[in-house]
Amino acid sequence: MKGKSWYQEIPNATRYDTKRFSKGGSLIDSHEKQIVTNFIDTIDGKKILDIACGTARFSLMLADLGADVVALDISEPMIEIGKNKLGQSSHAGDLTFLHADAGNLPFEDSSFDIILAMRFFHLTPIPMYFFLEFLRVAREKIIFDTFNKYSARSFYNWLLPMGSTLHDRSYISRLLSSVDMTIEDSHQDFIFPYGIYRNLSLSIAKPIRSIDSSAVSTSIGQRVSTVSYWSVSL
Repeated sequence: MKGKSWYQEIPNATRYDTKRFSKGGSLIDSHEKQIVTNFIDTIDGKKILDIACGTARFSLMLADLGADVVALDISEPMIEIGKNKLGQSSHAGDLTFLHADAGNLPFEDSSFDIILAMRFFHLTPIPMYFFLEFLRVAREKIIFDTFNKYSARSFYNWLLPMGSTLHDRSYISRLLSSVDMTIEDSHQDFIFPYGIYRNLSLSIAKPIRSIDSSAVSTSIGQRVSTVSYWSVSL
């Protein structure tokens, strides 16, 4: 899997939140959290597995909203940062951290209402292997994102430290259909590279985001958007 060693290096884990979600990057963070909450009708009381939880940005939010969350990652340094965040505040729901492999989940069948896998599938060229494992432990739905093959990202993907696997949206749709999963909702977004937001102050990034949102709402913008967010039911 791409990036497996990168995410386990302590300096990378330590800089992860600041590098990606400070300054203009906070717009990405808040937008994606809103998408996840929109995809879930009722969060309070749900049992949620957050796969590739990283530093727990989604796990903490969902626990705040009353979900019982297991935050799973293969990177122990990332998990330690998440645990430190957990110790700094109280939450309505339960939050447990687990160091484990997403391809071999240590849970019985149908253990969770919802599986969340954000910033995960760009690391693997073979999503079916993981979909089947996620499907095994899920009861209701799976929420995830993919980076799109026919997008602006394809022009600069090779410049990134570890690159990303870019998936064709039609391929993902066929894959989901092949295992009898139904697409409840999907959302396409972000034409401009994430790096633009991360390197700009929030005050400058906001008008850029407005332009980006307007562009992605067009038919052409939908086709060249960088990321797809998916909510699929079993």
